[in-house]
Amino acid sequence: MDASTPDSHWLRRLQTLGKAQARYLWILLVVMLFYVALHARASSATDVKPMKVPIVDLELSTEFVLAFGPALISFLILIVLGTARAYSRARQKLDLLGSGDWSGEDVDTSPNAIDLAFYTTPDTLKTVVGRAIVSVVHFSYPTFLAAGLLEAAWLSKSLVQDCAPGRLVAVAVAVPLWIVAAYHLLGLVRHRIADVPKFWR
Repeated sequence: MDASTPDSHWLRRLQTLGKAQARYLWILLVVMLFYVALHARASSATDVKPMKVPIVDLELSTEFVLAFGPALISFLILIVLGTARAYSRARQKLDLLGSGDWSGEDVDTSPNAIDLAFYTTPDTLKTVVGRAIVSVVHFSYPTFLAAGLLEAAWLSKSLVQDCAPGRLVAVAVAVPLWIVAAYHLLGLVRHRIADVPKFWR
């Protein structure tokens, strides 16, 4: 294969990972909003009715669903962080990490909502204000994922305060997932901090 021709397997994998990340970011957003609303409903109502699962007509206890919120949110954050690491690995295999386009736009055929909401171009880096903007929005992913981890911690705290044994088991399941997700998120933050000087050269 010609050295200038990208490896088709890794290119397909890169594009598939971009689509997967976009999908899981939306799922994470919906799940985060769902659990905030569910917690508010459970806190304000004296008699919380069971939740009905559509299609299969299954009734689930609201408390049971709420108890596994921290674990589900933490797991989804792990998935998003995993897609980011796998995406970086695919770029490495395609020898694109050292390319002039630090954003990955050169090969990303499935930009997600965060990519588009905080989209910048190389021209943005031509002014001091533009560089400052790029430096801030470069942390959009870590900020969104940190919000998810904070929500998971907040839900866990409220579950522990209730001291129900079933809820404590659910929190015990969530804690390892949360710790691993926080560890990988800190790695992403360190990587993003290391990128910032590039914007000011």
